[in-house]
Amino acid sequence: MILIDFLVVLSVICEIFALFLAFYFKNTRIFFLSLCLIEARFVYFYASIFQAHLFNSLFLPLIFCFLSLKKETKLIFDKKNISAVLALFFMGILAVFLSQNTNFNSSVLNFHFLNLNFFQPVNELSLIFFIFMAFILALKCLKTREFYLFFAFFGMYFEFLFENAFMFFEFASLIFIFYLLHDIYKNAFFDSLTLLPNIKNLNRFVRGREFYIIALLHFNELQQAKESYIKLILKKIAKILHRFKAKIFIVDYDFVLIFKDKETALKHLAYLESLLKNTEFKLENENFKLEFKIVWQENEINLEQTIQSLRKRLS
Repeated sequence: MILIDFLVVLSVICEIFALFLAFYFKNTRIFFLSLCLIEARFVYFYASIFQAHLFNSLFLPLIFCFLSLKKETKLIFDKKNISAVLALFFMGILAVFLSQNTNFNSSVLNFHFLNLNFFQPVNELSLIFFIFMAFILALKCLKTREFYLFFAFFGMYFEFLFENAFMFFEFASLIFIFYLLHDIYKNAFFDSLTLLPNIKNLNRFVRGREFYIIALLHFNELQQAKESYIKLILKKIAKILHRFKAKIFIVDYDFVLIFKDKETALKHLAYLESLLKNTEFKLENENFKLEFKIVWQENEINLEQTIQSLRKRLS
């Protein structure tokens, strides 16, 4: 029971923390999913644990799947989120009536097709819903690559897989927290467009290194091109650079490459120069080659001075 009590307290703390993080960083999907988990907990205040488990095991997978499949908006307080609010409101109204209704019991929701000693869900109808919704959610996750939703869905339902379930606890909110913190880390240390490490990551990488070769790859056209063209070009260049084993970073519109020694640097830079000279870029059905410059040197006293020194050599 001590473990169960701990899991209950932990899930409550995680739900509140996930709700705060989602609100602060404007992740509307996780915000409403966390709100749904918190709402599900209120059923236990006015209904027995058994009745509350029956209700949540049946309706949580439905609402969770609906909120996961719903198109995500950039703002939490958006008119497009009215459907999410209505779904949570509808769930709350149903909880008040069904969780205290004596006709709403396990005999109505069981079909007696499972007879396993080690696996017996709270009710079999909810298990059918869970499997069906998990399949739909898996298809969405394969398409959007948001696999955290599938694991969170399983973490939300885990307790209901066992008939002798105790007070409500879940692992979905913990998964949400890990996902949000990882997303915050990516936004802080990686460029969202090219997915390459940014200047903060570069500073962290070179800190404490006494010797390294730093190279700067500069494209002349990027300074004058339209913003939409710049994004397309940067993406294409990033795909090319991802082939290299060198540490590659993006600083403004320039690409920074870090090498351990001079021999490795010269070898890779020669190949990169040859590759870019023979690479054509296509925009608006027109093929063209970008003008570029590659300059390199050994590190100076600090990174900022080194980059400034390299940029002076571009002109």
